[in-house]
Amino acid sequence: MKRSLVLLTSSMLAAPLMAQGDVVTFNSPVDSVELGGSLRFRTETRDPSAPMTGLNSDSMSSGFARLFFTVKASDHVDAKVEFQHVIPGQGRDAENLLRQAWLHWATSETTNLKVGRFQMKYGNQRMVSDLAWSNFGRAWDGVVYQYAAEGFTTDVFWTQPVELMGVAVGAEQAFGGIYLEFEPNDMVEVDVYTFFRRDRGLSGLGNNDMTFGGIVEGDINDRATFSVEAAVQNGDHGALDAGGLAIAARADMEVAKGVSIGIGYELASGDGNATDGDDDSFIPLFDFNHSNHGTQDLFIWSNLQDIVLRSSFELDGNWSLNGDVHFFSLDNAAGGIPSFTGGPFAQVAGEDELGTELDVSVRGQVAGGINIWAGISYFAAGDAIASNEDQLWAFLQGEFYF
Repeated sequence: MKRSLVLLTSSMLAAPLMAQGDVVTFNSPVDSVELGGSLRFRTETRDPSAPMTGLNSDSMSSGFARLFFTVKASDHVDAKVEFQHVIPGQGRDAENLLRQAWLHWATSETTNLKVGRFQMKYGNQRMVSDLAWSNFGRAWDGVVYQYAAEGFTTDVFWTQPVELMGVAVGAEQAFGGIYLEFEPNDMVEVDVYTFFRRDRGLSGLGNNDMTFGGIVEGDINDRATFSVEAAVQNGDHGALDAGGLAIAARADMEVAKGVSIGIGYELASGDGNATDGDDDSFIPLFDFNHSNHGTQDLFIWSNLQDIVLRSSFELDGNWSLNGDVHFFSLDNAAGGIPSFTGGPFAQVAGEDELGTELDVSVRGQVAGGINIWAGISYFAAGDAIASNEDQLWAFLQGEFYF
C-alpha cells in the first residue's frame, strides 16, 4: 500500500518558533511525500529452449524489487525518484538501476514539462511502450513537453534510451517525436505521430530514420470496437534507404456479459532484395512485443504477418481468462526470419509459414493484494523454420505493490 506522508509540519519544516513573544511560522516548501514500491517474482520454463530439434528444456526464475518516492511541492510542481534491483535469471548478475528520476512542472492550465528519466507509452504500444512485462522495463533520459486541452493533446519529446532499459549496453541512440491525440466525435479517437531515431548501433552503422503513422479507433456500436494503425519509415537503415511499412487492425465484440472475442491482422514488411540499395523492412522502435505478437516472444515485428484470434472471459470480478491464437508467417520469404527468443533460426528456402501459437493465461488477485498471472503457450513450428520442433512455454508470476 502506498503511503502518503504529510511532512511533520508541527515539529519540523513548519514548526512554530517563539521570537520576542511572537510566533514565527516557516512554511514547508513541500506539500507531501509518497513512498511505495513493488516486488515481482516470475518462474518460467521452455521445452525445448527454442523451437528446434536437439535442444534441451530451459527454466529460469527472475524478478525485481522497486522502491520510489514522490514529492509534491505544490499543485504545479512534483518529482519522483525510483530505484530497482533486477534479478535477470539465467545466471546473469543482478543489476541495481535508477528507473525514474524526473521533475514535472505544470507551466499553465494546458501545458506541462517533464525533465529527467521517465517512462513513456503511446497509442497501442506498438511504437512506444514501457514494456511492463520486462523486469527491466524501459526508460528514457530527456524532456517531454505536453499541451493538453479538451479533446486534444500534443506531446513533443527528445530523449536518449537508457542502457539495459531500452537499448543494449554500448548502443548509443537518440529518440524523439511528436504525438497528437484528438477526438473528432464521441465515437472515434485519432492519433497521429512522427518519431525520429538516430541509432549508432553496436557496430557503429545504425539507423537514422523517421516513422510516420497514425491510429483510428473507436466504437462500432455499444458492444463492438475497432482499431486500425499504419506507419511507414524512411531515412537510412545503415547504408540502405529505409522504406518499411507496418499495419495493425483489430475488431473486438462482447458476445455476452464478461465474454469477448476478437480478430486482428498485423503486418510488418520485410526486404526480399539485399542488393538493391533499399531496405523495405520495418524495423520496430519500442514495441510491446509480448502483448501484441504472442506471449512466447519468438518473433520481432519485422518481416512478419500475424493473424490473431482473441478471446477474454471474466471469471468473476477479480479473475479473468484469456486465450489467443496467432498464425505467423513471413511477409517476404526471402527476407529472413525475424527471431527474438532462441534465434537466429535457420530458414528453409522458399517457405514462409512460421507456425501457430496458442496462448492461454489467467490473471487475478489474491488476499493481501498480490497479483497473480499464470499462463501456458504452445507453439507449433512451421515449415519455414529448419529442423523445427514444437515448443511449450509456461510461466507463473506474482507481483505485490506496497
